[in-house]
Amino acid sequence: MKSHQEHRTMGGILAVALGLIIGAAGSAPAQPVGALTQLPRPDACTQEGGDGINCRDGIGLAGAEDVEISPDGKHVYVAGFQDNAVAVFARTPGSGALTQLPAPNGCVADAGDGITCQDALGLFGPSGIAVSPDGAHVYVASYASGLTVFSRDAASGALTQLPAPDGCIAEFGGGGSDCTDAYGPLSPTSVLVSPDGKFVYTVALNGDAIGVFARSKATGKLTQLPAPEGCLSLTGDGTTCKSAIGIDDPRSLSISKNGKHLYVAAGGSDAIAIFRRNKQTGTLTQLDAPNGCIANGGDGITCTAAIGLDSPTAVLVGKNGHHVYATSYTSDALTIFARDASTGVLTQLPAPHGCIAESGDGVTCTDGVGLNGARGLAQSNNGRHLYVASILSSGVAAFRRDKTSGEVEQLYYPNACTITTGDNVLCRPGLAVSNARAVAVTPNGRNVYLASYGDDGVAVFGRKR
Repeated sequence: MKSHQEHRTMGGILAVALGLIIGAAGSAPAQPVGALTQLPRPDACTQEGGDGINCRDGIGLAGAEDVEISPDGKHVYVAGFQDNAVAVFARTPGSGALTQLPAPNGCVADAGDGITCQDALGLFGPSGIAVSPDGAHVYVASYASGLTVFSRDAASGALTQLPAPDGCIAEFGGGGSDCTDAYGPLSPTSVLVSPDGKFVYTVALNGDAIGVFARSKATGKLTQLPAPEGCLSLTGDGTTCKSAIGIDDPRSLSISKNGKHLYVAAGGSDAIAIFRRNKQTGTLTQLDAPNGCIANGGDGITCTAAIGLDSPTAVLVGKNGHHVYATSYTSDALTIFARDASTGVLTQLPAPHGCIAESGDGVTCTDGVGLNGARGLAQSNNGRHLYVASILSSGVAAFRRDKTSGEVEQLYYPNACTITTGDNVLCRPGLAVSNARAVAVTPNGRNVYLASYGDDGVAVFGRKR
């Protein structure tokens, strides 16, 4: 990854200063819809080693990499990459405050001791979490071990791994590993359950591959599709895995609302790969070139050309299915695409509306703030707002979305973002938001949660509705 320094354009600074001068002459504007306000301390965050004054103390949160919310909004799950654990929280319906479940149910960990954390197999380096649409199961992608499968208690939120060998799937499973064997490269960094709950998809960072699994809705058990349909790889031979392009270093995946298409953000390809999805069988087929991927500086032959898509880290289909959004680490940007609901083809919006970037010049991309090292991406329940977690800005940026045109506009300062170094001029200051990796919005749109890798914790925000 390239090194970055936080930067803002002089035009953006002058615009803020002018806005502050004008605003000083009148009353302060009301907080806009979509704005975030961190909860009062100590409910503002839960942190490994929290002091109980600024943040609550928690376990299993070191290197917080992902955060997911159960469909019923009652529980929150955080992947602690460095702790090889998943932390489990109950959510207070009114305020959104988090309370970690009592030990040992407050976390599940690889080699857990059963006293502090429940023991789990194949949970080494967890980086992605998905809760099934029915809320019955939780799936965890672990970078160094594979895919783990848990049943979820709907009342308490506690997780119980399925009995061996169904509790985990690994590239070198089988034999004495107590995990099911998977064919093709499987070192997953992200996992996604289809809207109908029948299939599960993973992306393998080091393997440059996508895994495809059928899911038993009754038990949660996963079964990889028969070769070659159960694996798509950059080096696929058509026998073990199907071949695909534009999936070098895949990071994130998203399925359209109608279930017809799957999109993969691939950092090494500087691209979003596009696949047609068979809703009955779960199989994936990449669109014909050049529509099978849209890439930063694409040649129009292999992939369609795009801008602001250097090292994409997350991809998201808008609620109404007419647009797709992506964050890019090296471009420090949020990119916007129109989507053909029938074919799945993506077309970037005309400049400068096709991207918002930290260094936006207003001609190629709109200028933005809080987007350095853009990483995680989430949308509100009504699809009217987008939120971006940024590694190098260390925080979360907030955007208003036009559901018809798909265009995105950042909220006005200081509601544009909440970051570690916030000064209440450009951005608000935040607790436990350093090196932010992922962001999630509750089903009712009342709260937003941010996973902080740098602060080993999860930050909690109220959202203006």
